[in-house]
Amino acid sequence: MDYNKTVQEPDEKALAEQIRAISDYMKTGIGETPHGPNRKSDEHIGLELEHFIVRRSDGSPVPYEEDLESKMPGVRTVLERLAPFYDNRSYESQPDGTRCLIGLSRSRSNITLEPGAQLEVSIGPMSDLAGLETQYRRFRSELDQVLQDLDLAVAEMGYHPSARAGDIPLIPKGRYRFMDRHFETTGRHGICMMRATASTQVSIDFHSEEDAIRKFRIAGLLSPLLAFVTDNSPVFENAPIASKGNTRPKTTSGLPVPDRMVRTVIWDDVDADRSKTMPGTFDDCLGFESYAQTLLQMPAIFSFGPETDDSGKDPSYLGNTTFAEVLDGKIPDRADIEHILSLFFFDVRLKTYVEIRAADALPIEYALAYAALIKGIFYNDEALLSLEHCLGEFDIEDIDDAKEMLRFDGYDAIVYKRPAEQWLDELIYTAADFLEADERPYLEPLVRLIAERKTPVDLA
Repeated sequence: MDYNKTVQEPDEKALAEQIRAISDYMKTGIGETPHGPNRKSDEHIGLELEHFIVRRSDGSPVPYEEDLESKMPGVRTVLERLAPFYDNRSYESQPDGTRCLIGLSRSRSNITLEPGAQLEVSIGPMSDLAGLETQYRRFRSELDQVLQDLDLAVAEMGYHPSARAGDIPLIPKGRYRFMDRHFETTGRHGICMMRATASTQVSIDFHSEEDAIRKFRIAGLLSPLLAFVTDNSPVFENAPIASKGNTRPKTTSGLPVPDRMVRTVIWDDVDADRSKTMPGTFDDCLGFESYAQTLLQMPAIFSFGPETDDSGKDPSYLGNTTFAEVLDGKIPDRADIEHILSLFFFDVRLKTYVEIRAADALPIEYALAYAALIKGIFYNDEALLSLEHCLGEFDIEDIDDAKEMLRFDGYDAIVYKRPAEQWLDELIYTAADFLEADERPYLEPLVRLIAERKTPVDLA
């Protein structure tokens, strides 16, 4: 398929087939009915956790490439040292014919790099939280030894602890150059998002299209509360967020940074077409096909065929040309569909699972507590029914209002007509009541934070 030829307006029949192809792909995530003795075997959970690699001596950022003057190793060296522990390696071909190592994979665990060389580990899907913990501990035992040998360390925060975004170079991956260029035209914080933010993402299964949409909507409505209770960004652009007066850090737009939820503020001002809450989330007709149609009508940013081969040929910048126009009547294959889905960064994302993306990067004990909270709510039919009833009248504007109230008022905020502290008390109680006894202890770090009316940023 030649993705670089001149594009034309897609015809209705071709567009319908493209929509159906994406919808059919998403339907492959549908598990068995969630009733009966085998219910839990179909309720998996996945965890993605991003990390900043920093110099152990001063916490300064570590770019992808080695520093040629000082000979200080880069993240590329970290990947090369980790490679023997993994079965597969992923490379990015360069125009000069060389290849750069950008990912590693093995059963139940993958390592990839975000644009600013943030190191992300993806674990699962697993049937229990203990499985997530086991895989993460294995990953960290290998990573920590490599970092110790290189005099490097890990920082688990929502925003880089010591660097300004403009000083962090992008890794050598073609798509990131074009995303960087595109986001300069769509919002004020693309440079900060790509280079200097890190998150925790939790993925859950669905057993029908209706179940997927239900979880998608509820997760979207809960995202402000989830972002608040996992707020772990005490620093912005190398300055504490609590600093006042002339020393208070500014965003790239010159606007002051709030005292809370810095990463959320940044992500919400990147690209209205592909961040925040997906347009149409609360439309009566929402389903896999309407989700696919929304995505196909959005800018593709760059051509995506050549980047998947080993030719080293750069993709082409396409600006506002839509995905449907790029496909030019062709039916997207699996690789195309996964590419399209990956270029949207809503608070909640649909793939063959529901991906909940609101949380900052967290130390593992808090990441597992967050995963336990998600599991205890979204695999709990009674909780979902109750939340549907309580949240049914609210929409996208209310989500935006909830974020703003939480940024300014914290636990005292009124969110969806109720105090935030009441919401969080009830959510943590609901999750604890649902989880099995052996998984309930995973919740404890969040239980303590909520009881003390704190978030991770208060512990920094």
